[in-house]
Amino acid sequence: MFLKHKNKKSAIIFTIFFAISLIFNIAFSSSCYANPSIIRDREIEKFLYQLAKPILLEAGLNPNEIKIYIINDDSINAFVSQGQKIFINTGLIRKFNTPDALIGVIAHETGHIASGHLARFSEGMKEAENAMLLSYLLGIGAVVGGSVDAGSALILGGSQSAQRLMMKYTRTQEEAADSLAIDYLAKLSYPATGLVNLLNYFSSQMIGYKDHIDEYTLSHPISAKRVELIKARTIKQNFSPDKLNKKLQPAMDITLAKLEGFLERPEELIKKYKDKDNFIAKYIKAIAYFRQGELSLSLENIDALINEKPKQGFLYDLKGQILFESSKNQEALIAYNQAISKLDSVDSALTKISFALSLLSLKNNDEELIQLAISKLKEAQKFEDDNPILFKNLATAYAKLNDETNASLALAEFNLLINDKEKCLKLLKKLEKNLDKKNPNQQQQILYASDLKQFCTKDDDK
Repeated sequence: MFLKHKNKKSAIIFTIFFAISLIFNIAFSSSCYANPSIIRDREIEKFLYQLAKPILLEAGLNPNEIKIYIINDDSINAFVSQGQKIFINTGLIRKFNTPDALIGVIAHETGHIASGHLARFSEGMKEAENAMLLSYLLGIGAVVGGSVDAGSALILGGSQSAQRLMMKYTRTQEEAADSLAIDYLAKLSYPATGLVNLLNYFSSQMIGYKDHIDEYTLSHPISAKRVELIKARTIKQNFSPDKLNKKLQPAMDITLAKLEGFLERPEELIKKYKDKDNFIAKYIKAIAYFRQGELSLSLENIDALINEKPKQGFLYDLKGQILFESSKNQEALIAYNQAISKLDSVDSALTKISFALSLLSLKNNDEELIQLAISKLKEAQKFEDDNPILFKNLATAYAKLNDETNASLALAEFNLLINDKEKCLKLLKKLEKNLDKKNPNQQQQILYASDLKQFCTKDDDK
């Protein structure tokens, strides 16, 4: 159980970002349809990493150290924060139907990371972090207290304030990031047309629709010079986007379908796709009918998809979510278990948390089922060790087994991740009185408690 926790401050700020969408389920929860928040969906995340990995490697970066977050926000934007975190708005993902524009954006953001641009804005970042932290702590507190809508509203305010404070890029840095992006793309024989198209779109919006763009929240100052520089640097390149787009288009189509299904009005989607019967139409209808409360029609469509692609683990994960959020826990467990069996360890981590949530939501307190939930949470922890909801549910599971020591440790970890250090220390001090330092069976727990205590007492400014 002893775990080393690195860079806790980073985990605190950004796990709070997506904690709201983990309260009831791990992928898209109904709490994040309307307000900006972080969306956790492994299928979409995997697609974005697929786009990013070759570029990150070309830039000499370790893909495993880069985090990509999806913000539920219609505005067309992306930015880098805290050095190695890339944030991409759903509005940007949905703006273009082919992957090349996203690839251009990721190459540009990678240029910012490789150049260390954010290191020069430490003061602004500190101010932004404080603004985010305050609103997100209030938000997570409201959600844990049972008020999802209130929590989401608080997070909305914090997100907007933080963006205004963090987006302090200069045109010089933007042009430098563009230049690096062109180099990365050229070495991979990728076209830069997607980046040019995106910048041209921004330029047109700035000219004709200034009221639609808040320049204080736009992370990338737009100039005609930037576009012309990219065109000049790539004029002799003949890289076609066709082959690249064709390879990545199926995953892009699913990403767009999932975002449309969860973010648009379900009644409008049902009307739009009612008479269509292709894979994407059925995918969107499965989500739309679920959100409309028509479970049987939702399951009819998701089962048709599974019959068409029985080895696709993410389809079973979606079915599990639909069943779980429709209070069909036992059926959800079957679907989640099927998803886990078909997904690798990384892709199934969030599904395992959902599976554990379903187990812990059952009315009975069967010890074997609770132990199974703990086992799945532990497996997920290898890839989600900065996820506060994972530890919240570990605490619940241990409490159901009357294991007060491990329940307190998990709850202390949860409070550390949401930056409630006072409560974390209170739990650990109480726990210390009950731990026997001479008992060899408690050595791991003592070490774990000591490790947590160090982080709870650490001054983040040092």
